[in-house]
Amino acid sequence: MFFSKKFYDKYWGFDNTKIIELLNKAQKSSLKVKKGNNAVKKDFLLFASVSKKELWQFINKLSIFMNSWIDIKWALWMLVKQMRNPLLKKIIWEMKTNIDHGITLHETMLTYPKVFDSLTIALIEVWEKTWQLWKILAELDTNLLQNIELKWKVKWAMIYPIILLCLTLSMVIFMMVFIVPKVTESFKKAWSELPWLTQMIVNVSDFFKNDYLTIVISFFVTFILIKLIKKTNPWKVLFATIATKLPIIWFVIKQSNIIYFIKSFTILVDAWVLLLEALRTSSNVVPNLLYKRELIRIKNEVEVWLTISKSLWLNIEYDASVYLNKLFPEEFAYVVNTWEETWSLSNSLKKVWLNYNSELKRYIWNLSSMMEPIIIVIVWFLVGTIVVGIMLPFFEMWKVAKNL
Repeated sequence: MFFSKKFYDKYWGFDNTKIIELLNKAQKSSLKVKKGNNAVKKDFLLFASVSKKELWQFINKLSIFMNSWIDIKWALWMLVKQMRNPLLKKIIWEMKTNIDHGITLHETMLTYPKVFDSLTIALIEVWEKTWQLWKILAELDTNLLQNIELKWKVKWAMIYPIILLCLTLSMVIFMMVFIVPKVTESFKKAWSELPWLTQMIVNVSDFFKNDYLTIVISFFVTFILIKLIKKTNPWKVLFATIATKLPIIWFVIKQSNIIYFIKSFTILVDAWVLLLEALRTSSNVVPNLLYKRELIRIKNEVEVWLTISKSLWLNIEYDASVYLNKLFPEEFAYVVNTWEETWSLSNSLKKVWLNYNSELKRYIWNLSSMMEPIIIVIVWFLVGTIVVGIMLPFFEMWKVAKNL
């Protein structure tokens, strides 16, 4: 009964899909996962997640074990003992258990798409077909570490000015709520009509003081609405388009997506992954939806025997060629075209990746340095406006006293 025809395809080749489904059902029916002498409740794992740093630590240690010629099951057993994340422990234990049932590592990884990205799964699958685990894990280890560093730099480039602006707004709100009302309270009694700037500051101060619940509720409603609408495809496209056109930030978004693509694509090509599969997997690695769609379009055109450079809309057959692709720079298309003539894509793209990565680091450093004086100017403008608005009534009183 176990070897019934449902475990074979129409060509009578063994298909382990049904076995994987049966094992997944058995795992889901179990409420506890082995963890040494302890037990981890499944309900707790529902809220668990694996960070990129923890995933890198797992790949890094697995690479060290495999390069030391330790058996894969023994290596996974030791990693279960070393990992602290309960979800990652559960996944590694499943990997070890599934190997005994003929299920490969990448097939286990496919059941956890939120933990393992497409590039990691594709490279592990390449290892299982070529038996070059030490080389694949070394590439994957380096790639994950570089991605963590790049994401941290990109996030810092966008978060740093936001932090400074939030601190500035917090200071202004504090002044409006606690300082301005005490200073302007006497103005309301002594003056029938305040100067327009002072009156505006008083109105803003009253709004922050009396209607703060409206501000808090509006903020949370806006935050929830943005989270909800970002899940719909049209809004995803809109946000992705806006991200590539925002002043200052657009370069960081475009450059980082190109770097993600180049790095993942070259790793897959060096691992002898088929060109179409490398393009498809790379499209899942880039974070921006516009770049995902563009890479899928390129992959579909390459599938009908069009070259990558022409799919990028590079036309060198005419003297005055016009390049219209707004997502990938023209120099990148020329590098790809050079590879198509010389078959040295990996080396060429690696040099481009190094140049783009260095350029992005310089831009982020310059951006951080440039934002500091800009924020200082904004702070002085806001604080100066409040101070001038408060001092205007005194100037008016001085003019009246002078006329007397």
